[in-house]
Amino acid sequence: MRTPIAVAVPVAAALALAGAACSYFAEEETSPYRPPGITSEVAPLGAGRTLYERDCAWCHGSAGEGTAFGPDLNGPLDGGAYTHFMLITGRMPLEAPNERAVPAPSRYEAAQIDAIVAHVETFGGTGPDVPTPDPSAGDLTQGAELYLQNCAACHSATGAGGALTSGQEVPDLLHTSAVAVAEAMVVGPGCPNTSPTCGAGEGAMPRFELSDQDMNSIVRYVLYLQQPEDQGGAPIGRVGPVAEGAVALGVGLVVLLLAARWIGTRTGDRG
Repeated sequence: MRTPIAVAVPVAAALALAGAACSYFAEEETSPYRPPGITSEVAPLGAGRTLYERDCAWCHGSAGEGTAFGPDLNGPLDGGAYTHFMLITGRMPLEAPNERAVPAPSRYEAAQIDAIVAHVETFGGTGPDVPTPDPSAGDLTQGAELYLQNCAACHSATGAGGALTSGQEVPDLLHTSAVAVAEAMVVGPGCPNTSPTCGAGEGAMPRFELSDQDMNSIVRYVLYLQQPEDQGGAPIGRVGPVAEGAVALGVGLVVLLLAARWIGTRTGDRG
């Protein structure tokens, strides 16, 4: 019969090995990321810093220095506009570090977004500030020309978006705000690094160096696309500049085919 000491020694050794294994795996876990705690309450005073540290610092660093999971916010990428664009379009925060930043309803109220942006601006980034577009000061005709030259190839002539040959999806512009349109032009939603959390990467949409007049004109035209004046007839879902004659021809051919089938069926019945 084994003594209590003989039994206790193997048990203690097993517990020690288990503890060492747990410590090893704990040390191996170096990821700073955790899912954002959007549901917790945040006091209005100092909300920007609190929200940033709760939902953003895990990927962008406590001082915006960036990590392996997200780009820095204290350099030439961001001066406020980049963060503002990512938040109002719902691209940030991410649920997991391996997700891609895609448009979605924003998780924050406007005041919370402004607070986070104000905190990020204290990092000293030299990127563009949040723009203040004035669509009423733009020229609609000029905006249409600039849009067709620079934007329509990806976002389509009607702003409906689409897919590129590279497999990337281009968002539509039919539900976006004037500020978001202006920000997209001055910051470019692509990131200047290869982090998987930065969307499609540099070149997805380049930064445009535009005058205030050109920016206001493009913004005015994009807002026009959201509610165009369809004086030429039915917009046909605004799928593009489809001629009414082509639609009438297609409908007419379908009617002729149905009529021919009906006549043939009637003739066969009499035979």
